[in-house]
This record gives sequence, structure tokens and C-alpha cells, in this order.
Amino acid sequence: MAPHRFPYGTALITGGGTGIGRGIALALARRGCASVLVGRRPEPLEEVSRQLAALGVRGLPLRADLTAVEDRLALIERAHALIGPIDLLVNNAGVLLGGEVVALSTEAIERAMMVNLTAPLALTRAALPDLIARRGAVIFIGSLIGYVPLPLRGIYAASKAGLRAFADALRYEVAQHGVRVLVAAPPGTATAMTAASSTLASQFARRGLYRLADPAAVGERIVAALAAGQDELVWSTAERPLLFLQRHAPALTRRLIHWQRPRLARLLDGEQGDGDRS
Repeated sequence: MAPHRFPYGTALITGGGTGIGRGIALALARRGCASVLVGRRPEPLEEVSRQLAALGVRGLPLRADLTAVEDRLALIERAHALIGPIDLLVNNAGVLLGGEVVALSTEAIERAMMVNLTAPLALTRAALPDLIARRGAVIFIGSLIGYVPLPLRGIYAASKAGLRAFADALRYEVAQHGVRVLVAAPPGTATAMTAASSTLASQFARRGLYRLADPAAVGERIVAALAAGQDELVWSTAERPLLFLQRHAPALTRRLIHWQRPRLARLLDGEQGDGDRS
């Protein structure tokens, strides 16, 4: 039996110039899907565009700042001018803000929430006419912290939990139109964002206790999950026991995290900034 043809021909990927966004763009290109690559820095976007061209598909860089309202409002229209209607929206850009909430600036909190939550909501809403007309799909890159909030990750956890809730609700609304919604929570991945921040995975990796995933492999797995018809993709080795406890014994999980809070704080100490894949 012949393999099913990949149903999506054009994609828009936020944070498409590096890390997981680049990995998704390459995985899509291997299936014949062209991409509009959105980000703030033109050089990585142009490099990924060249890599997509080498695979025989178009990769079109589109510089935009997702914290700017005017950029968000114009993004889908600008993508139309470059590539036409969008089959697939990938909400990948993110800011990993860490530290005690009381120590974080209002500006840093607002920026993280805009990139992680406000922009995906706004872009999804703007892209829905395309996705409905073309029976398309939307991917949200979440995090296990959206399932199991941790100390010193309050803002990031809130944004990722909100993103997951939005995706779950949206799925009910668009299923009748044949639009797919996939939420992917990848494991700790070797990206510039994790290198710049003190995630538990990156801390364990520095101690030789954990191996960060390759972003190209992560991108391939996410696109394969979309092609396979999955609605949710959560895979990890380090955090899986905690996720299991959260789902089956939430009260015990809260007590465990509270008990381990000083240790978690020491692991993550000093991080009052953010990692960024926007």
C-alpha cells in the first residue's frame, strides 16, 4: 500500500530560525511542505531558508516581533503575500522566564506572556479562515511545566497551561471543519533557549545525568505525530514520573514539590532572566 501523502503544503512557523522551529521546518520540508519562517533575527531565518531550498522547497524568512501588536496583526497578511494561504500554523516561539515572581519586572512578565500565550491566540484566530477553508492544522509547542508547575517557573507555567487549555477548547470548535490541533510537549532540548536558562533538564545535563534531545529529532517527531493524527504528544524520560504522579496523585505531587522546593530553588538559583526562541 502506498504511504499517505502529507496533506499540508504551506506552513507558518514562529521561532522558525533556530532550535525546535528549525527542526520542524526541516521535517516539513522532507515531506514537501514549504514554510514561512518567522523570527526577530534575519540571519538564522535566512540560513534555514537556504537549508529548505536545498531540500527542494521554499523557505521564506519573515522578520517580526511577536510582542508588537502591529506585527501580530499583519503577520498572516504578510505571509499571504509571500506564499499564499496557510495550511499549517506552528506556534513555536517562546520565552522561558524564570525566577521568583516578586523579583521579575512587569516588562519581563508582559513580554513572556505576549510571546508564549497572547501571540499564539492572536495568530491562530487570524489563521483560522485559511485553516478552515483548507482543512489545515495548528501545532502548539507546550511544555511539561504546563502540566506540572514548578517553583520559580510560575509565569512560564501559567503561559503554557493557558496554551494547552486554549488548544483543548479550540479542538472542539474546529473539529467539524476538519482542522487538526496538536499540542506537543517536548523533552529538554539542546537549544539556545535552554543553554541560556537553568531548566532542570539543562542542569541535569551539565551534571551528566540527562541528555538533552536533538532539536532536529524533536522537530521530526512532532511532524510525524501530526501526520499520524495525534492530538497530544508528551515524551520525556526525566520528567515522566512527575507527570504520572500529577495525573494520578495530584495531592501527593504538590506535597512532593513543596518538600523539594529548596532543592529546586538551588538548582535554578540565579535565573532572573529568560531564554528566548522568538
